[in-house]
Amino acid sequence: MKSLTEPEIAHLHTGARFLGCAVDPQWARDQLERTLAQMRGSTVAPKLMAVDEFDDDETLLAVGYVNRGLPTTELRPVGDEFVTSVKLVEQRLGKPVAGIFPLAGAGINPLVPVLAGMQLDLPVVDVDTQGRVFPLLYQSLLTLAKLSVGPVGATGPTGESALLDVTEPRRAERLVRALAGEFGGWSATALYPIQARNLAEHGIIGTISLLIRAGEILDRDVSAEAKHAALRRIFDVRYIIRGRIIDVTGLSYSPTADQPDLPTSIVLLDLQQGRILQLEFQNEFLLFMVDGAVQAQIPDIITLLHPESGTVAGLEDLWTGNVLDVVVVANDAKWYSDAAKRLARSAAEHLFSRESDL
Repeated sequence: MKSLTEPEIAHLHTGARFLGCAVDPQWARDQLERTLAQMRGSTVAPKLMAVDEFDDDETLLAVGYVNRGLPTTELRPVGDEFVTSVKLVEQRLGKPVAGIFPLAGAGINPLVPVLAGMQLDLPVVDVDTQGRVFPLLYQSLLTLAKLSVGPVGATGPTGESALLDVTEPRRAERLVRALAGEFGGWSATALYPIQARNLAEHGIIGTISLLIRAGEILDRDVSAEAKHAALRRIFDVRYIIRGRIIDVTGLSYSPTADQPDLPTSIVLLDLQQGRILQLEFQNEFLLFMVDGAVQAQIPDIITLLHPESGTVAGLEDLWTGNVLDVVVVANDAKWYSDAAKRLARSAAEHLFSRESDL
């Protein structure tokens, strides 16, 4: 077990945005500020533990935001929502949990257990179940392992809460997403209670530590090229291609209830080789093509950096004429079995109707 410092938490925020650049940057920034404020005002320091430091039969619990229409910047948390959700699950289980971990390994969610852990005096487990942000909560390695998603605790910004006795992850997705809408836009969700031995087998180990290392690289005052080289030393970086945006098009169809929102296509001109680059976006970057050929697709991680500084770019930077570096990083090896790839692509099957070589 180790205590996390303020600089490490700031680096965690940066690293989490790197692997999940589609998140509202202010949403993530607000979570960072709430976390640092809790740290400065509390005698309980944030603790990080490896999953193998727990006893095999101790129960661990995932936490994460599930939104339906609004980020927390539009309807702000009071601050105790995850505490309520975790306690609901503990009451249903009839025992306390020994640690909490992020459902998703990018975006806002890696910061969630840091804040909630201080409030609950629980350690953060250095693991996640997605390796990136997936659009839907059932897109988890724990779903592949056929582990129960519930009981699930869900709490909204107005103080309303619910305990869901549900086991099937896809059913939980529909129920929690509907609750998020009824709550006003988002739900602070606690789910996937799991024994430490099972999380060690099926989770992605070392997520928090890796994100802190990535954030430390990206927060340095060095050139973009130096940052690229350092990132290649800790990630399996498949592409870094610089392009100028020449078109951003929102698609006309409406997604179904079990699909993410905001379908968008972004086209760039490769500034080095003149190729046409295309990104398909639907809540997250799902597909990357070069001259019409698929080069990366979910579960790969597709993200964006500013070319002049090597800092993380985001959706606010997707405007015609802007120059960005498209970065493709391989996800954890667990996501590349046939069953895992089908699960990862299940929320946007219309994009993956033809086979690729990936």
